[in-house]
Amino acid sequence: HRLLEVIMNYNAAVVRRTIECGTEFLGLAEDLGMQHSLPISPDLWRRYVKPGYEITAGQARDRDIPVFLHSDGHILPIISDLIETGIRMINPQIRANSLQGLRDVARGKVAICLDLDRQLFPFASPDQLREHVREAHDALGMPEGGLMLSVEIGPDVPLENMDALFSAVEDICRLPDPEQTDYASVGF
Repeated sequence: HRLLEVIMNYNAAVVRRTIECGTEFLGLAEDLGMQHSLPISPDLWRRYVKPGYEITAGQARDRDIPVFLHSDGHILPIISDLIETGIRMINPQIRANSLQGLRDVARGKVAICLDLDRQLFPFASPDQLREHVREAHDALGMPEGGLMLSVEIGPDVPLENMDALFSAVEDICRLPDPEQTDYASVGF
């Protein structure tokens, strides 16, 4: 209990100071899950960990500051709890949570910044990569928005695969033409 108190107090102080400095956005990064589950039961997570998020993300939520959370691992059982604390965008792992799991639990409830499955990039065919982008977009995209796809390329990814990924994201996600878009009208 003492260790949790020390961590929560430290995190709360860092967030408080960040807010005092005038941030317009708060980014948090913690690995809350393991490959197939949480490290503790959802009930224990709610009892011991969620109060820390109430304190940290809650400070931003109460001031209408968007909060982004990156978390590796399986977090499906606690996504609704994270939203309650003030998280507005999650960055989950695709393999640990599955597209269907994220669709069922998060789509339309919280913005999703999805890292496409970079473990596929070096080995999959260009057609398989295009299908991967399409599946992610179809599962989580909505006309109203709320989905950002991220492509992290390592040095082992062939140029042909890079081209397939970038072309697929551009084609499937129907990015606006920068020459034809009035960004001031959409808040950029």
